[in-house]
Amino acid sequence: MLLDLTLTPNRSLSRVHARRLVLVVAGLFALGSLRFLFLGLWPVIPFFIADVALLVWALRANYRSGGRHERLVLAGDELTFTRVSPWGETDVAVLEPFYTRVQIEETPLGDAHLYLAARGKRLVVGGFLSAPERREVGALIREALARYRNQSPSTSAMA
Repeated sequence: MLLDLTLTPNRSLSRVHARRLVLVVAGLFALGSLRFLFLGLWPVIPFFIADVALLVWALRANYRSGGRHERLVLAGDELTFTRVSPWGETDVAVLEPFYTRVQIEETPLGDAHLYLAARGKRLVVGGFLSAPERREVGALIREALARYRNQSPSTSAMA
């Protein structure tokens, strides 16, 4: 196996730290709610509760989307690209490694988009990664494809 690469989205906040964040925010809002309650401004309290509920919802959605991943496997005469959505739906594309090209398109703002192109197919790779990570992944894939092409027998040697 020349390449076995799994790409996953970055997460800057672990689940434990997310829980702590929610508890701290809820505690601060509870103190604020008490103050507004003593001032007779109790209609503000449901908005504090809604804010905490929206924070919990946003963090859950963030971690749910973190379940997506992509896997590239170069083994034998196949480059298999598997994309798994956050809901578990799997999309598999099998490319011929000899004809597959790695394309990195640079944008004027410094971003980079990574594609695998072969025989009319063009697949986006690592859309959830940062631009430097996409460039690094592109280099790894190029290197693996070059090793594959160097070890494959050429058609002229088969005569």
